[in-house]
Amino acid sequence: MFPKNPFSTHEKTALVLAGGGLTGVVYEMGALRAIDDLLIDRTVNDFDIYVGTSAGSIVASGLANGISPEVLLQAIDGTHPEIQPIKRQHIYNMNSRELMRISMRLPRTLTSAWAHYLRNINDMTFLDLLWSLAEILPSGIYDGMALEEYLRKMLTEFGQSNRFDDLDRDLFIIATDLDTGDRAVFGQGYSNDVPISMAIAASSALPIVYKPVKIGDKEYIDGGMRGNASLDLAIEHGAKLVICINPMVPYDNSDRQSIPFFGPDGGYLSEKGIQAISNQVTRIIGHSSLHYHVKHLRRQHSDVDIILIEPHADDFQMFFYNIMRYSSRLTVARHGFEAVTIDLAEDFPTY
Repeated sequence: MFPKNPFSTHEKTALVLAGGGLTGVVYEMGALRAIDDLLIDRTVNDFDIYVGTSAGSIVASGLANGISPEVLLQAIDGTHPEIQPIKRQHIYNMNSRELMRISMRLPRTLTSAWAHYLRNINDMTFLDLLWSLAEILPSGIYDGMALEEYLRKMLTEFGQSNRFDDLDRDLFIIATDLDTGDRAVFGQGYSNDVPISMAIAASSALPIVYKPVKIGDKEYIDGGMRGNASLDLAIEHGAKLVICINPMVPYDNSDRQSIPFFGPDGGYLSEKGIQAISNQVTRIIGHSSLHYHVKHLRRQHSDVDIILIEPHADDFQMFFYNIMRYSSRLTVARHGFEAVTIDLAEDFPTY
């Protein structure tokens, strides 16, 4: 719940944006447009602290640079007169160099693996054979450096900054150190010499989808591997009001009647195959971890107000859109705006 005016005191406020792929980015933009409409004499660019993880780091970096949700949405749909629209090739740039290198040793690897399987056929399963072929797979399908280049140009050419030290507000971007599994923080007081665009690329390097991002002598992957929203970081830096937007929630299919394409008799999620199951499992893990995190922080910091904004559990549209689907970006942004607007309007006396 919002205080009557979340910016009316001198206490610090923070906006924490969780990950959720491309659909998470545009959902958060739409939700922030709705919050902007609620605020009086303030905007979502007026928080003292911004914390972004994975997809949320893209939105958080724009807001910390003074770019409004409306302008960010215009960059997404290509209607802004000055900002180059984000295109498929910025997001889905094939990891060509690594794929080329792997293809050169593919015949030898296949021959060796098959020979090993035949020699140990009584002790090996088909899964063992597949595991022995794992080394021919790339570290990621796509290379996130195209996104890094786009963001670098957008921030610098639009008159903003790609340096943490130049910002008037605190910005923290979360990634995961691949070699240690530790949370890595980029921002003021941390690795602030790393460009913002590079920190975003590291934070957004979703395993398997994107190859790890190397910065210095370390490799980084998606920040969501260590928790989808680092609210504790905002509190450590003095925030007394923390608003968190989380676009990833597990779908509640308990009545099995609310998914249109299942037909009038409903259906189980498993009927949509392994993709639906893995999607649900990922959401369950991330959502339960986030809610445990929030519960712990509320108990530990009773003087801090924490507001969590996320889709309803029966929102099948947010569940069945592929989180990396480029073509659905405007539909999801509109859905996020409308859903959060309705929630805020219905509970306006409370907020």
